[in-house]
Amino acid sequence: MTGVTLDSLKVYPNGCGGLDSAAVVRGFERAVEIIDRVIVAEMQSSENDQGSIAKAAEAAFDAGAIVVAANGNFGPGASTVRSPANAHKVIGVGAYDVQSLVTNTSSGRGPTADDRIKPDVQAPTNTETASNASDTALQVFGGTSGATPYGAGAAALFRNWLRQFGTFDPGQVAAFMILAGEQPDFDNTEGAGDLRMPVNGRALWGKVSIADGATITIPFDAPRGTQQIDVAIWWPQASAWWEGLRIGFFTFPRLHNDVDLRLLNPTGSTADSSISIPSVFEKVRSSGSISPGTWSLRINGYRVRSGPQTVYWAAAVRH
Repeated sequence: MTGVTLDSLKVYPNGCGGLDSAAVVRGFERAVEIIDRVIVAEMQSSENDQGSIAKAAEAAFDAGAIVVAANGNFGPGASTVRSPANAHKVIGVGAYDVQSLVTNTSSGRGPTADDRIKPDVQAPTNTETASNASDTALQVFGGTSGATPYGAGAAALFRNWLRQFGTFDPGQVAAFMILAGEQPDFDNTEGAGDLRMPVNGRALWGKVSIADGATITIPFDAPRGTQQIDVAIWWPQASAWWEGLRIGFFTFPRLHNDVDLRLLNPTGSTADSSISIPSVFEKVRSSGSISPGTWSLRINGYRVRSGPQTVYWAAAVRH
């Protein structure tokens, strides 16, 4: 991580007063222009997921950058996630204390206005880092702003690792971020769980285009001695400008692509399934006594109303 070049773009006025939304939009545009491919959004705007900040973050993703944003510090109530972490194509990061390992009470929670799960993952906070008091001063950095750089560091490591195989797509990094969550399930408090990058095994990944009602099955080998199999999918769901817009007594509906995931053992039976309705990611796990042989991950376009949806998948077969 110490070899990664860092650019810093100022979006707050002096004294860290109110966030300048116009500066944030220009900041995302500038980051893309100078080819920053992991963008850390240390902000907690009150804009919704259709606001200018969320849209700028999603445009950065479309231009090839993975955006990792703080979930905000307005928890513990529901729907307290802030922008741009609430955006569709952004990885929102929650915070847990580095010593107690307990989720911060103030860490922002989902769901979003259209009921998506947030945060996506959690990272440690309240860690000691550099202070601007002097060239050698240290301080404890807290909140989700203290956690987000760790999430971004994991994203950078995933991206740099994938580059050696010719994979540069930010959606693939997002799938690996979900895969790295320690929880076998996910919720609006911890997302996919605390980040722990997978080791001691074999990684597989790819992307597919899934249509409404279609099923895609991807086989892979689990050799003898496999102890755990994790699979995650993530998809960059687009949202139209008119979704959620209210005109008179009519509110335009939000469209959501519901994609499901199943893990099949060598006999073809379902070892685990993830079939949440509102999320833009799913994850499954099988651990313990793993039968060697050909396993499969099955992606089902349960309801894909926008036309074919690109879905990224990542798997870890650990021994």
